Amino acid sequence: MSLRFPSLALVARLSRLRLVSRAALLATGFGLAGCASATLTPATMLQGPSFGEGSRLDVMPLAQAARPLSVVDVTPDNIAQFGGGGGAGAGGQGWVYRLGVGDVMQLFVVDEPELTQTAGYRVAEDGAIQVPYLGRVPVDGRSVAEIRADLVTRLSRYRSSPQVDVRVTDFNARSVAVVGDVRRPSRQGLTDRPLTAIDAINAAGGFAQDPARADVVLIRGGAEQRVDVQAFLSQGTATPVLRDGDVLRVGTGRLSGRASMPQPSARVHRPGRRAERIALDRGPVSVMQIARAPIAPPGADVVVLRPGSLGVQALRLDAIAAQSPVMGGVFQLRDGDVVTFASASPADPDLVMSQISPALRLLDRR
Repeated sequence: MSLRFPSLALVARLSRLRLVSRAALLATGFGLAGCASATLTPATMLQGPSFGEGSRLDVMPLAQAARPLSVVDVTPDNIAQFGGGGGAGAGGQGWVYRLGVGDVMQLFVVDEPELTQTAGYRVAEDGAIQVPYLGRVPVDGRSVAEIRADLVTRLSRYRSSPQVDVRVTDFNARSVAVVGDVRRPSRQGLTDRPLTAIDAINAAGGFAQDPARADVVLIRGGAEQRVDVQAFLSQGTATPVLRDGDVLRVGTGRLSGRASMPQPSARVHRPGRRAERIALDRGPVSVMQIARAPIAPPGADVVVLRPGSLGVQALRLDAIAAQSPVMGGVFQLRDGDVVTFASASPADPDLVMSQISPALRLLDRR
């Protein structure tokens, strides 16, 4: 016999109670974060063969404008929401589409037809969808797998073993621009299939002039990187996978002199030590690699601070799970993550927040 959903009034009361509890935790966290000194502290990464090349970075206090912060214990039930890496190497390996405002998704829940809307769910301006019985569900910046795992967790409160499927039916949020010496300069939408630089040029009608003489520049976040089209033409070398907001400029000119594009990286923060930068462009790096490395304090839990459009998530794995291949081994770091450590009991949010608040300051520096 399947369990039915509770009344909407009961769901609303429970939601208000959870929001009050979360607000109290956030107020405590930001109060502690705001006590940090405003003095810049130089920090240099220790170069090591496991994590790529080192570089210098500055540590500054968390921005005065408080961002929502949520502390989440990572378990086998929700690891799918957070475990996958967000980067993609050449050729599209590891590419994951992350939903955004304007995308339309479809939900299919077995034995719950009222959750399956013919028109689908459009991601609103606040980055969320409104689901019957569940209310507001944040989806902006999340993959289909992460959204599915989150919905299963939410629905599990009301019924046993819910079966959920999620599909994106209309991709509207992510796009790139191809300009310059191509036959049809255009803006191209991103989907769940990776779009490489050469694919985007072909979709724009191909090179307007001789491709052997073309100069292709990828502009990302104000920085530039030359795309080696000749290596693709002569050796079949894969070209970069494009990301939301990229501009691909095709022509015969030179680089404009802008800063070179920063490589994807994460950082590790240890109390009383200098921060270390971990290169992610050479392949995935897992939490297990960090937890088993000498840089990790013995027996400490691992906390991954992950910024997003809806705030910052502090994703915590206990010491055993962090070193486990089935947990820490599948939890891949993403560009912009900050890894830190905590030894306080998860039941004491004040102590946990005091331990991770210094690492929060790193999120405002790339």
